Amino acid sequence: MNASTPTELTDADRHRSMQLSRVDAAVYAVMVGLGEAYFLADAVRLGATPAQIALLVGLPLAVGAAGPVLALRLLRVLGRRKPVVVGAAAGQVAILFLLAGLDATGRTTTDLLIAISTAYQICAQSAGTAWSSWFGDLVPAPERGRYFATRNRGAYAGTLLGLVVGGLILNRFEPARAGVAGAVGGTGFALVYLLAGLSRCVSLGLLVASREGRFSGMPDRTRVVRFLRTERGTGAWRLVLLIGLLQVTVYLASPFFNPFMLEELAFTYLEYMAASACLVVAKVLVLPLWGRWIDRHGSQGALARGGLMLALVPLPWVFVNDLWGVLLCQALSGFAWSGFEVSSFSLLLELGYRRMRPTIFAAQSVVTGSAQLLGSLAGSALLSAAVDARHIFALSSALRVVVVVLLIRLLPRRAPGVQAPASRPRFRIVGFRPGSGLARRPIDEPDPPTDGPDASLTRPGSHDGTGRPRAPVSSEP
Repeated sequence: MNASTPTELTDADRHRSMQLSRVDAAVYAVMVGLGEAYFLADAVRLGATPAQIALLVGLPLAVGAAGPVLALRLLRVLGRRKPVVVGAAAGQVAILFLLAGLDATGRTTTDLLIAISTAYQICAQSAGTAWSSWFGDLVPAPERGRYFATRNRGAYAGTLLGLVVGGLILNRFEPARAGVAGAVGGTGFALVYLLAGLSRCVSLGLLVASREGRFSGMPDRTRVVRFLRTERGTGAWRLVLLIGLLQVTVYLASPFFNPFMLEELAFTYLEYMAASACLVVAKVLVLPLWGRWIDRHGSQGALARGGLMLALVPLPWVFVNDLWGVLLCQALSGFAWSGFEVSSFSLLLELGYRRMRPTIFAAQSVVTGSAQLLGSLAGSALLSAAVDARHIFALSSALRVVVVVLLIRLLPRRAPGVQAPASRPRFRIVGFRPGSGLARRPIDEPDPPTDGPDASLTRPGSHDGTGRPRAPVSSEP
């Protein structure tokens, strides 16, 4: 452990940091609602081609997946979480201010927007990985459920506030209708990005003022490789790859829903804002319903149902022609994505030991980001070949059905003696994704103080005659 690692926190330090983080959640979410939620609208204003739309959506997610990998490497070297989070957050502030300046002076191009969005995602995903470990350790176990539920409510409210304020600003200061490609303007977007940067500035100050406790460190590579050879490790990899395959079919259509609203349906910025807000609200409202379903019936059944609903999401878009139809589409999308995300994360949590989870989710980010880029580029190629967007939506739905059926057939089964976690995963907001709204990731939780299931990977006498770890006999709390 690095000698500079902080000592144990006092109760007063811990309570103060938790209070600051509640405020941080809200102002961070305002940044999300003001900033990245409107990147695509800015690209449409700049006259982005289908290929550029695909790159704006897919490339930041693919390259941004290096963020968690970078964060894990820095955590091993530094033995600290706070410097990683603060440095990445400062990078986001600088990026948003740069984007505001470029839009204000009329120097933004679509290619530049793609590059800036990519750098933004690297910072965002680096910060999120380290923050999850930091506050997963900091919040006492008996308080986690209630604390993160309260914190997330503030984050949801902040996202909606950012979306509404952003829509009002663009409606007031942008001179042309939202879907006019190559339109003059940019003042409204500059103001939106400026406010997003200021929100992240406040968030950065709160992070600097928060305290960090002891860090138990990351598992070494030998331990990771040993885990991958177990039944649970194999199951985790299989699930990650299957979800990646599904993301290819999803992103065949997802990047083009927003341009479809702005260009084909001629939405105003206020209508665009209403559609985005509807997706957020639907996703938030149904999350507890999916959680209770998983508690009663398990993650695998919920994942199958969520996946099938996800396959149907593009179908209404084939026929929609007005705002009310789009709002219905967004509500269905929010319901489906909420179930699919919480069930897939719950299943990954079941398959991965606590200290392996950051590595698992970093690997998932890489696979998913690559799949999203591949799907986005395939969709843009079809659009460039003069295939109608509605036909692409129908094709995406058909391919999703095929992959979901494959996913259901190949879902990893729970290893003998391994039970589901006793509590649902706690989530944090990490950003805004086209087609799926708020992106959430589980919060990393610390190892139990006594021997836990993953101790079987290292303690003497825990291996059978073949050298493989014995199956754990108790579930993770």
